[in-house]
Amino acid sequence: MLVRRLKLPIRFLGFCILLGMSAQLPAEEEYDATSLEALRSGMPDPAIVEAKDGSGFYVYTTGHGVKVFHSEDLKSWKLIGRVFDRHVPQWAEDAVPGCDGIWAPDIQFFNGQYHLYYSVSTFGSQRSVIGLATSRSVNPDSKDYKWIDRGLVVESFAEKNDFNAIDPAVFADKNGKAYLYWGSYWTGIKGVEINPGTGKPFEGNFEYKALAQRTGMKFPTNIEAPFVVQQGQYYYLMASWDFCCAGKDSTYKVVVGRSQNALGPFVDRQGRSMNEGGGEVILASDVRWRGPGHNSFLQTAGGDYLVHHVYDNERVRNGRILQIRGVEWTKDGWFKVGNPLLDPLAQQRNKKKLSPLVGAWTHVVNQKDTYHIFLEVSGEISGTAGESYWQLEGRKLVLKWLDPQAPDGAWIDEVTLSSNGKKYYGKNQNGAVIEGAKRFPKE
Repeated sequence: MLVRRLKLPIRFLGFCILLGMSAQLPAEEEYDATSLEALRSGMPDPAIVEAKDGSGFYVYTTGHGVKVFHSEDLKSWKLIGRVFDRHVPQWAEDAVPGCDGIWAPDIQFFNGQYHLYYSVSTFGSQRSVIGLATSRSVNPDSKDYKWIDRGLVVESFAEKNDFNAIDPAVFADKNGKAYLYWGSYWTGIKGVEINPGTGKPFEGNFEYKALAQRTGMKFPTNIEAPFVVQQGQYYYLMASWDFCCAGKDSTYKVVVGRSQNALGPFVDRQGRSMNEGGGEVILASDVRWRGPGHNSFLQTAGGDYLVHHVYDNERVRNGRILQIRGVEWTKDGWFKVGNPLLDPLAQQRNKKKLSPLVGAWTHVVNQKDTYHIFLEVSGEISGTAGESYWQLEGRKLVLKWLDPQAPDGAWIDEVTLSSNGKKYYGKNQNGAVIEGAKRFPKE
């Protein structure tokens, strides 16, 4: 979780000006989703596990000491405590001065105990650490319940590393091997095989692999929050693109690729490498639910579930709340994400109210420069290096790209939609030819 310090009123003001709306802000727009209080509220960065003793499900989230929630039905959740008494373990606070709470935990059971990985950092910094705690039980009522902090697993320094050591995720296969994944911004997602006995990289062998970047051009860099599961012969790497923490204007989304090897290479459904910007978007903002991301994944005897945080557009001040959606595996070995368990009418509502233009597009300038962009429900365009917006006027689509080197500070593409709304064609103010086509997942 890397947070940009961007006040919502500023972004909203720019969007209002673009659309010719009044710049007067209602009271709720003063809410700052990037404040520490807002970032800790809700159940951000949820990691889920089903207890081996049958006591139910446990979710671990970002917060002081790692917040712990319990449920017996995946629908009703109760805060039951924290893993650590301190806001962060002392060793981590010594390593990262100025830190405030633990970010983005993950939990898995292997080698006879639960392994809880966690990260400690400060906003926008590459000085970060990933730690590990273990317990033989996640049930506080069990005699085996006791979290033991095992200390440092991976760390990063601005002057030494090309990665940021936060957002850990662990995967253990049926053959006794285990792998650790991590990464946020910088050069993306990394992975390494770890010693299942210690839960840490093998001593003297930290040969990690690069698994996913936001684009093949290394910019923008907004990719983070890896998670890996296995289904059949494939390993599936999920990650979150774009911006996590801007309330209803959040552009976070979940993408996936797969490989027959736990350390890749991972490709999306179109065959694009995730190390070159590939990734199938499986969940993004809609009419009500904004910025879904930083997911974990639950595989049970009764079905599989995508577990993630999201903003409720109707109650943004509740912060990043927990959402769980059923997953349906397809015949060709991919998966679709269904309605939230607590909102079975979400997809029906989107069919009525969500613009069909919202989604992934291929954008081409002068038949040579190709960009993979996403038209957001908020009117923003993500997948680009700077701020950009879209607006529809009949069949005319206006794309505005803020750039200090452009005429009057912005490139403005005026394009006409095809009759089926799946393509566009036009020019910008300098006469460059602009073409676009919506990208649809293969069925």
